[in-house]
Amino acid sequence: MKQKYRSGGFENKTLGYIMTIPTTVLILLISIYPLINGILLSFENYNLMRPFERRFIGLENFKTLITTDTEFYSVLAYSFIYTISVVGLSYLIGFVLAMLLKGDTWGRGIYRTVLLLPWVVAPTVAATNWSWLLNDQIGFINKILVNWHILDEAALFLADPRLSRITVIVTGTWRSFPFMMVVIMAGLQSIPKELYESAHMDGAGFFRSLFSITIPMIKSVSTICLILMFLWTFNNFENIYLLTKGGPNNATYTLPILTYFSAFFRSRISYASTIATFMLVVLLVFSMIQLWLQKIGKDN
Repeated sequence: MKQKYRSGGFENKTLGYIMTIPTTVLILLISIYPLINGILLSFENYNLMRPFERRFIGLENFKTLITTDTEFYSVLAYSFIYTISVVGLSYLIGFVLAMLLKGDTWGRGIYRTVLLLPWVVAPTVAATNWSWLLNDQIGFINKILVNWHILDEAALFLADPRLSRITVIVTGTWRSFPFMMVVIMAGLQSIPKELYESAHMDGAGFFRSLFSITIPMIKSVSTICLILMFLWTFNNFENIYLLTKGGPNNATYTLPILTYFSAFFRSRISYASTIATFMLVVLLVFSMIQLWLQKIGKDN
């Protein structure tokens, strides 16, 4: 009887594996194959203008990217500035809002719903609304700034190279902070209230409790959400493309934007694959470093 139960369990497991085959094949076709093909393309010379000429050239694309492409380094620098700024500001705003909403605040559910809207709204809708709000002719924000005499004339939020770089960071932060807020709020709710009560009895104030209890207790949650947000932001395409298309004068180019234009406007498919492969390596290295630092923190 016992052996029969084991046999039935084995058959059930086999059936489960068989039923996952269609999904596994679909994932391989949609995700794994394009990834492998993109990496292989980075070692070849393939141009859309010459679709039937495809030959292996080894590391030549990477050599060109690293040694002679000056545009790549300026784009790489802004990619890191954009990503670090968005992730840092999103975490800071999300943390502050999570701290404010963790207690029994009146209307807490309403506040949470409203603050989640930037994360829920479709990127196209959000970018269209921001384009209208920031327009230098009819934009609502410019009208307020000029009418209240904060500015003498309308600001070129999307047409001035310096302002546009700040603008896409602000809009990226606006879209990302709700995720940070929700994750941190979940981490805060998992902290036992007894710890705060004991600290209060020992005379610890708000900041003492913050740095001795709150921040250490949500360290693992913070690490995970920071890694995820870094990966998403570094790979983000729609926020910048829908607002500025990488302009003005390529001022808001990031690596995803450069990859897109290299592939479909400059017809350099292999070179675009090289940039994408470099991005993959950067993200893998960053994730490994973050996890390593997290492991060291736990060991200590």
